[in-house]
Amino acid sequence: MKVSDLFPSRRDLLGLGGRGLAAASLDHLRPLSVYAASSGFKARPRGNARNVIFYEISGAISHLETFDFKESAGTPKDIDIRKLSTGVYFPHALFPRLEKVMDRVAIVRSFVSDEEVHFRGQYYIQTGRPMNVAFARETPALGWVIASELEPRRRETDTFPSYVSFSLETNQVGALATGFLPPRYSVFDLNPEQALKGMALDQKAVALLEERWRVLAGLRDLERERMKSFGRDISAFADFSTTAKRLLTDQRWPTAFQLTGEDRKRYGNSGPGLSCALARNLLKQDAGTHYIHVCQHGWDHHRKIWDHAAADNHYKLIADADPALASLIEDLAVAPSPATPGKTLLDETLVVFMSEFGRTPGPLNHIAGRDHHKHVFPAMFAGAGVKGGTVLGASDKDGNRCAEAGWHKMEQPRIENVVATIYSALGIDWSKELRNTPSGRAYAYVDPLGAGGVIPIDDVTGIYR
Repeated sequence: MKVSDLFPSRRDLLGLGGRGLAAASLDHLRPLSVYAASSGFKARPRGNARNVIFYEISGAISHLETFDFKESAGTPKDIDIRKLSTGVYFPHALFPRLEKVMDRVAIVRSFVSDEEVHFRGQYYIQTGRPMNVAFARETPALGWVIASELEPRRRETDTFPSYVSFSLETNQVGALATGFLPPRYSVFDLNPEQALKGMALDQKAVALLEERWRVLAGLRDLERERMKSFGRDISAFADFSTTAKRLLTDQRWPTAFQLTGEDRKRYGNSGPGLSCALARNLLKQDAGTHYIHVCQHGWDHHRKIWDHAAADNHYKLIADADPALASLIEDLAVAPSPATPGKTLLDETLVVFMSEFGRTPGPLNHIAGRDHHKHVFPAMFAGAGVKGGTVLGASDKDGNRCAEAGWHKMEQPRIENVVATIYSALGIDWSKELRNTPSGRAYAYVDPLGAGGVIPIDDVTGIYR
């Protein structure tokens, strides 16, 4: 056996993970200075979750026929609308599994976005701020910031990356770089199908890896002073190789990538289904992963959105999402917390699922589709103390504009407020700023300066009991 046999090729590595590290900025940056917000806003983090799973409905689901139902000339006739106990009208035929757990879900139906094209909207979802090309290269994704904030909480036994994603490479933005943060906070982006093909080494391979690692460690010690002159490139590679070695020799890692036939059946045996099942497994191992981003791409249906004969349509994508989300919530609700006796994983995991925006209301367009609509759309939350059955905010009778904001501010909530809610749940002070960035511009965890002026940066507290 050769040492090269132990490690995937660059192509294989990109299939299994590491895309975030490959994209990470390698510019040198001295330690960052952390300050209280210059706006004077004082955050009060709830600290009610150990984990967050963010399910991105990438490409924009039609809110009108799903989570904010509005009947119109474009409504398909076969979706079997039923009224839930919460008063919400829900498409039973589209979400037969998710309907059964909607009593655990809070819906906020009044979000607005500053973006209305996918690339910028998906960037907004990952970073929590509209794109500014002058600072895009140095701006980290939300997951990077979470990984850096959770670093002091990591235990010696935590070998898994803090931030793991599934299929981010499928959307238009891909897995964003760490910006000004060190590459060690990089995302480990996985293709679920490829990840399930094998993450384990046999004992002979592990022994050989350990032997070669000892030789490498000795060489690094001998060359330590000389290698300092190579800068951040070498330290980034060392961080990555150390993380990879710890993962390869930790038996919890291959265990997390094992699914039963029953798992595949319940979760749907699709990309989103496998991603959600693996997200559950990663949290069960309690080995350091606390932020997971699941991306289901392909929802951009400007044409034939409800055409059963079309090769890809909303029926097909919803059929993948429904068992994936429902099974995730069901399984987290019965899985014992590995950290807190008497609690479940759902008790300590905030689950968020949303699009970058919605789709145009009313009749379908001239090619039987719906276009982009940023003016009002929903987001859903579950777990970590979320009050199931809660419905906040409302759109007008057509689903075109906001009729009721639904929270303690008089204006519509934004993606920034979802980000604040995630930070708050994890106990992170989202009012902080980082300074001495490469551009010299302060980086606010949640930026109070939106595209149209100053915006509230509160978390959405109304979703909780």
